[in-house]
Amino acid sequence: MSLALNDLLICCRQLEHDRATERRKEVEKFKRLIQDPETVQHLDQHSDSKQGKYLNWDAVFRVLQKYIQKETECLRTAKPNVSTSTQATRQKKMQEISSLVKYFIKCANKRAPRLKCQELLNYIMDTVKDSSNGAIYGADCSNILLKDILSVRKYWCEISQQQWTELFSVYFQLYLKPSQDINRVLVARIIEAVTKGCCSQTDGLNSEFLDFFSKAIQHARQEKSSAGLNHILAAFIIFLKTLAVNFRIRVCELGDEILPTLLYIWTQHRLNDSLKEVIIELFQLQIYIHHPKGAKTQEKGAYESRKWKSILYNVYDLLVNEISHIGSRGKYSSASRNIAVKENLIELMADICHQVFNEDNRSLEISQSYTTTQREFSDYNAPCKKRKIELGWEVIKDHLQKSQNDFDIVPWLQIATQLISKYPSSLPNCELSPLLMILHQLLPQQRHGERTPYVLRCLMEVALCQGKKSNLESSQKSDLLKLWIKIWSITFRGISSEQIQAENFGLLGAIIQGSLVEVDREFWKLFTGSACRPSCPAVCCLTLALTMCVVPETVKTGMEKNIYDVNRNFSLKELIMKWLLFRQLEDDFEDSAELPPILHRNFPHLSLEKILVSLTMKNCKAAMNFFQSVPECEQHQKDTEEPSFSEVEELFLQTTFDKMDFLTIVKEHTTEKHQSSVGFSVHQNLKQSLDRYLLGLSEQLLNNYSSETSNSETLVRCSSLLVGVLGCYCYVGVIAEEEAYKSELFQKAKSLMQYAGESITLFKNKTNEESRIVSLRNMIHLCTRCLHNCTKHSPSKIASGFFLRLLTSKLMNDIADICTSLVFIIKKPFDFGEVESVEDCTDENLMEMEDQSSMNLFNDYPASSVIDANESGESQITIGAMNPLAEEHLSKQDLLFLDMLKFLCMCVTTAQTNTVSFRAADIRRKLLMLIDSSMLDLTKSLHLHMYLVLLKDLPGEEYPLPMEDVVDLLKPLSNVCSLYRRDQDVCKTILNHVLHIVTNLCQGNMDAENTRDAQGQFLTVIEAFWHLTKEGKCTFSVRMALVKCLKALLEADPYSKWAILNVMGKDFPVNEVFPQFLADNHHQVRMLAAQSINRLFQHMKKGGPSTLLKALPLKLQQAAFENSYLKAQEGMREVSHRAENSESLDELCNRKATLLMMIAVVLYYSPVCEKQALFALCKSVKGNGLEPHLIKKVLEKVSETFGYRHLEDFMASHLDYLVLQWLNLQDTEYSLSSFPFILLNYTSIENFYRSCYKVLIPHLVIRSHFDEVKSIANQIQGDWKSLLTDCFPKIIVNILPYFAYEDTGDSEMAQQRKTATKVYDMLKDENLLGKQIDHLFISNLPEIVVELLMTLHEPATSGASQSTDPCDFSGDLDPAPNPPHFPSHVIKATFAYISNCHKTKLKSILEILSKSPDSYQKILLAICEQAVETNNVYKKHRILKIYHLFVSLLMNDIKSGLGGAWAFVLRDVIYTLIHYINQSFFRVIDFQSHSVVVRKDA
Repeated sequence: MSLALNDLLICCRQLEHDRATERRKEVEKFKRLIQDPETVQHLDQHSDSKQGKYLNWDAVFRVLQKYIQKETECLRTAKPNVSTSTQATRQKKMQEISSLVKYFIKCANKRAPRLKCQELLNYIMDTVKDSSNGAIYGADCSNILLKDILSVRKYWCEISQQQWTELFSVYFQLYLKPSQDINRVLVARIIEAVTKGCCSQTDGLNSEFLDFFSKAIQHARQEKSSAGLNHILAAFIIFLKTLAVNFRIRVCELGDEILPTLLYIWTQHRLNDSLKEVIIELFQLQIYIHHPKGAKTQEKGAYESRKWKSILYNVYDLLVNEISHIGSRGKYSSASRNIAVKENLIELMADICHQVFNEDNRSLEISQSYTTTQREFSDYNAPCKKRKIELGWEVIKDHLQKSQNDFDIVPWLQIATQLISKYPSSLPNCELSPLLMILHQLLPQQRHGERTPYVLRCLMEVALCQGKKSNLESSQKSDLLKLWIKIWSITFRGISSEQIQAENFGLLGAIIQGSLVEVDREFWKLFTGSACRPSCPAVCCLTLALTMCVVPETVKTGMEKNIYDVNRNFSLKELIMKWLLFRQLEDDFEDSAELPPILHRNFPHLSLEKILVSLTMKNCKAAMNFFQSVPECEQHQKDTEEPSFSEVEELFLQTTFDKMDFLTIVKEHTTEKHQSSVGFSVHQNLKQSLDRYLLGLSEQLLNNYSSETSNSETLVRCSSLLVGVLGCYCYVGVIAEEEAYKSELFQKAKSLMQYAGESITLFKNKTNEESRIVSLRNMIHLCTRCLHNCTKHSPSKIASGFFLRLLTSKLMNDIADICTSLVFIIKKPFDFGEVESVEDCTDENLMEMEDQSSMNLFNDYPASSVIDANESGESQITIGAMNPLAEEHLSKQDLLFLDMLKFLCMCVTTAQTNTVSFRAADIRRKLLMLIDSSMLDLTKSLHLHMYLVLLKDLPGEEYPLPMEDVVDLLKPLSNVCSLYRRDQDVCKTILNHVLHIVTNLCQGNMDAENTRDAQGQFLTVIEAFWHLTKEGKCTFSVRMALVKCLKALLEADPYSKWAILNVMGKDFPVNEVFPQFLADNHHQVRMLAAQSINRLFQHMKKGGPSTLLKALPLKLQQAAFENSYLKAQEGMREVSHRAENSESLDELCNRKATLLMMIAVVLYYSPVCEKQALFALCKSVKGNGLEPHLIKKVLEKVSETFGYRHLEDFMASHLDYLVLQWLNLQDTEYSLSSFPFILLNYTSIENFYRSCYKVLIPHLVIRSHFDEVKSIANQIQGDWKSLLTDCFPKIIVNILPYFAYEDTGDSEMAQQRKTATKVYDMLKDENLLGKQIDHLFISNLPEIVVELLMTLHEPATSGASQSTDPCDFSGDLDPAPNPPHFPSHVIKATFAYISNCHKTKLKSILEILSKSPDSYQKILLAICEQAVETNNVYKKHRILKIYHLFVSLLMNDIKSGLGGAWAFVLRDVIYTLIHYINQSFFRVIDFQSHSVVVRKDA
């Protein structure tokens, strides 16, 4: 042991001395030693090595705790009755002891958190719980907890759910305990941090902890003190956001209980702004939960109660008063105040107005229960104060008119704008004119006043709203037109005001978009003169104008002498071009030193280019519409939105089935439709002018270029403009791509990018200059915007290909070299400090996956110290520990590096399908070298970011990587997962980023070593996460990401040939693992699994821009349905047995929604499981308690998507099967009378029986349930024998085929023949049909033939070539029809059996039918009617086979004359076949070729 450590060891022993004086002597020495560099180094090393035999920080901390115990005990046992000075001395002594602990923890954790989290927590909890320790110890311990534990990410991740819960409970009890000694604000901050930690690191606190918040809010009401209440409410919001997903009803009920108290606190206490902000956020959250996406009624997904309705009116009244007070404070304030009200208050007010505004109620008397005293409040029978409030658009209109002061008007303009924008339907038609009139009056009053932009924004929303209304009366339209013309005129005149130019252009664009005013020639002057400069709003307005209007040839500008040459007149289109490109209209732009605005600003992607190219076309409007019809690339829409509560709102609507996303996905497959650009002819003069202007612009930049002074951003913008124009030219077919590469425009773009590349080269030597860093980041952003990695044919894709050609090998290598230097740069002192790695040798070898199973992947070694602030969180502004992926960890150089990395990734992925000037493979190797194990340090935030960027962006979705690169990319994956296994935020991000890798795992040779290696590395990580999930160590967000990964695996390997998870030595195919998430504990996870269950039924194969959905084999689908159905039911049985409180009610509703969603998705996507799924729904009404109204909501949407007019039609098409299966259950609870007829839209059993007896009775007869037949007759007041007569054709079809079936020794068939014989004998009994049977047989023969033909179902056969047997036209996945069903040979045998049994002993059934020639007409007509009536494509195909079968029989006997009907039959067959051939009802699915062969043969 070193001398330094020996001194510390001696000192520690002295601290344990029994004599207080000896201990006191050692304290100063102790403080000096724990700061000594040599001692610190040894303690750090021993702590990191985790070898208990050496002195380390934890051992010293245990000694320190013993010292504190001794000192505390001495103080506790000292005489209580002493002088004030002695008491002060003791207090000082306690402070010194407490300060020593804080000092020690800072010394130990200064370089990295080395003290064990468990030790620290135990000390703090013991100290805080012990009331005898006094306020000083408690306060200091709480400070340590907040600053030195909860702000350190390593500790944050090591705290278990039980510890989070205990911390929450202890500190909430402290908060609720009324004591002067407790710093309630500090305690409240800790509660907020603990709640945040618990909700991010676990699945959240138990709902029973809601009571703490209720008590805290009640305390605030009683005490009239809001100390720390803002932190308590902030914690409450975090808790509710997590809890609401699983317990929506409980959270709504709690809101109904707590919000009145908060209303009281708001009105009766003087609240500061920060507390009001939090209360507003809580109100807003409750609105979202009660009314997801603005749902107003329970039928649309809202949660309603009388109490909530009352609260809504009270909050509305409160906010009206609050807005009034804000206006008053603004008016009478001497200081300058912002006239606008904060957006959160406006958004809340708009949401509430949407709920309470009703055309029927203009005023309402409300009960203000929140204004009562506390005693009255607890007594629900106490009288409440009544108050009348005004409602509706009258309120908004009154507030806009009653005052001229901006402080009064602007908030209501904001509310109206937000309300119309978010809920356009909330503005009734009758309010359009009055509101527009008021806004028109407000507009000219203050031309340049502060209110003007707010008036203009409101008008813009009104214009957009009116544009969506299609039911306006002509007289109203006329009145509105007059107003819009006046508004247009005022707006047009005000366009020159730069302060409100954006709003003015926005309003003009909205008016044009809605076609509210006819655009005159004066409008085009805006884009030809000096009234305004080209800007984003101006360009957007111009885009709309070009889309909606025809551009005049010329327009008089009043400046003819200045802008027209003697020899040449400019057309309007050319003037607009010049305005856009140069703004000034003179021809001396090349001599101008000032660069045009378009090179200084960023415009929407390709917006300028589309306008410029459209202007060169003869039909400018058609060209612009052609460009605008191209959907925006998904790549440009991703990752733009911050995570919000919106997803949870959607989940609520999915749970109530008011939102069914699975119905919007194309069922079969989508193919990219290339729009025809034929018909676009270019105006050559205008094209030449545009080319000349663009060349002039680029020449100006190139001539004035200087490596020191020129801005690289302008060079890239100009280069992007040139290739964008070329891309648009190619898209409309004006020039070919090869021609574009040779054009002068492309060469200029190349020169510009070469100059831009020089700034990159210069930066290599000056990486510390901040101005260069900012400029270079902007340049890289611009370059990245120019790239487009989607496969859809579009102007963006073509322009992206051109831009890629501009990137030289030197430029790309320079950027790659800068990346290498930036990522491994030595940080300067002002950069965020990185902590040392404390992994021991066990952890270093942890990820050698060749020798380790996935169980070792995330084993429970102490996590490394990862990215913690140097000062243990003292500098933290946020509550809780900062996420390792937070941008605050990164310097400006780091951000530049990540931007460059994303750009390079985009380049090398898109380069795979484009010709480029650089070696993409070399750049990719350089990128992969960044994650070489010798250089990569994943404990650093930058390195973690870098790896995640490469993981996400390098393997493009559409462009697979070479397999050896995939292997290299996946090598660090297990290590990073192990390192951050306890950090749930990082784990979630890793799994979300790794999704794109999956498509790369199924490419090439499956047996190749690289492929197996890559698959193994990926599956090892998935196995480990799945194992952790089963152990309850993953939060719901990680499980959500895991489900997405499994979904991607199913898409890549639908048969689970290689997608097999090995856990604890057992193999689990992914298609068996996936349904297990239907029984997950978290509702959002279950619903995601249910919505994605179609991956078990279809192979979603991506081919370029389209996705082909191919059905999986029948056995796989049936097994998947059974497995999924069982798993979805699994959790329901447990929940249904619990006591009926609101929590179990929530859980039951959610589980039912999962089951219904899963069945609905199967019903929609799997034709072969359609009947099974429908029956599962019927059975679940009784067996699982599914609400019929929800099932009907689903079935109505599904049947509508399938093309059925009514739900009844869809259900009737499957009723035979459903009734058969229902009766087969052989359970007294599942009798025919208990069948869920409500799903067929029948209101009573009588209506059901009356409408469906022809389906029901044959099933009862074949079971000899004649008593139930009589019961049906009684219900519908009919004769039961008459009912048997009506149903005779269907009854006999359930009997005769079994008589005709050949005896093959099949025991089941023998039993069915026996049953059929028994039933037939009973029918012949005189008490039933008796001798009447023969007559019924003859008279109903055509109907019997039709019913027999309709039972046709051929099992598929393989190897059928040119055979015309119906079974050769059957696919493996043709769903079976309603029972009974038979192959064609049985039907033919039945026909033969009928002819043999006929008294005339005729040779065939056709001879019998010939006795009555109209029989053929009846049969052929009935078959065709069935084909016309059905919307099911499989049934149409089967009916065509039936038609083929019957026509074949007729053709074989045509020479007999068919009783004189041969001419009719021939004509009917020819006409029918021509009709079928012309009718394109066959979609492109597996049986299409069969259908064609059937038609040809017929």
